[in-house]
Amino acid sequence: MTPMKAETPEACPSMAKAHVFVTGANGRIGLPLVQRLVREGHTVTGLARDASKAESVRAMGADCVVGSLSDRDVVRAALMQASHVIHLAGGLRGPKDETPDAMNRRTAEDLVKAMTGIDTIQRVVFTSSVAIYGDRSGLWVDEDSPPLPNTNYGHSKVDAEAVLREGVPEGGLSIVRLAAVYGNGFPWLMAERIRDGKGWLPGEGQNFVPTIHIEDAIEGLNRITFSKHRGTCYNLADQDPVLLRDFYAAVHQCVGGKPMRFWSTWIPSQLQHRLAFSNERWMARMGRTPRFTSDNLRLFTASVRLQVTKIADDLDMTWNHPSAPDGVRAALQS
Repeated sequence: MTPMKAETPEACPSMAKAHVFVTGANGRIGLPLVQRLVREGHTVTGLARDASKAESVRAMGADCVVGSLSDRDVVRAALMQASHVIHLAGGLRGPKDETPDAMNRRTAEDLVKAMTGIDTIQRVVFTSSVAIYGDRSGLWVDEDSPPLPNTNYGHSKVDAEAVLREGVPEGGLSIVRLAAVYGNGFPWLMAERIRDGKGWLPGEGQNFVPTIHIEDAIEGLNRITFSKHRGTCYNLADQDPVLLRDFYAAVHQCVGGKPMRFWSTWIPSQLQHRLAFSNERWMARMGRTPRFTSDNLRLFTASVRLQVTKIADDLDMTWNHPSAPDGVRAALQS
């Protein structure tokens, strides 16, 4: 792959504007990120999988091409104009054969193949996940902590990181290990379920699950994309870790209904995983996205706290909502 052009002071966002290619541009993170980039004067080309999703990206003031990362000619034509790439596309699980590996490692491989030989790209930003750290029993982890994933999703993100490290020239890649993102309308909040008295989760809620408000996620991604620091990896989460039980208690205070209930005191762990495995297999065969999987059980019960001092020190990152209870209130009252 042709070496990327070195960033110069002229490439910094305060001096020149970029052309950014964004995968997953129509997603819950993608749309507000595209809106932010356009507002700051950058030109943006998004990638969306169908025409209706592409229209939502164009409504943000960006161009958008239709296809998937496996459509190499489509992606390559869009990349030819790009100075920066933000790779958001991926996921936990899709229907049929859209496994975590297919959605994360393979899409990273597709992106690397499409970029081969293009020498105008200065920076590639990849949104990885806190899931790469697995369950650390509530211990703090920083960017130097070794990955210990305990889910297929976490393994697929580790593999995707490796693919991009190998395929992107040295210094050209920034990895963002992102916490669970919440905001008004985000599934993670489970506001409607709690309001309707239907909120149930595995575990007991006494674990730390890193979270981040969408506004702070966008702020961090924007700073990382245009940073002078090259070849970096950053954790991106709220500053103040919160127990899962306390996170959903804040949601309940805002929306009413019934508090989140945790079922692990009633249903043995082995039975939960057997049921989850069967549900995932049958839902995928029917062409539907499984929501109850062994990965979900492990992700909701893992306990880890993300250290975020590196992004604060390197990029002068500031948080609008450093703690989840404050961020939840802001999200649900907006």
